[in-house]
Amino acid sequence: MKLKVKLFANFREVAKNKEVEVNVKGSTVRDVVSALVHDYPKLEPLMLTGQDIKPYVNILLNGKSVRDQGGLESRVKEGDDIAVFPPVSGG
Repeated sequence: MKLKVKLFANFREVAKNKEVEVNVKGSTVRDVVSALVHDYPKLEPLMLTGQDIKPYVNILLNGKSVRDQGGLESRVKEGDDIAVFPPVSGG
């Protein structure tokens, strides 16, 4: 299935686009992340530690953090809104 993923800040800079389309082989957020780093390998060290998302990376599925849903095993379906945020700090 094809899904659109919105990227922010330095993730957007790496992909050179604010929104990318990935071909997902599976139905979980983990599968979306795998497709994303496959298509944009420079995202991998920014997003992942081994097979896990770095603690400061936030992934929203339909506006809600996947940490509050099912983590990387959260189910996705065509048309879902997926957004990936790097750490954000203010001052």
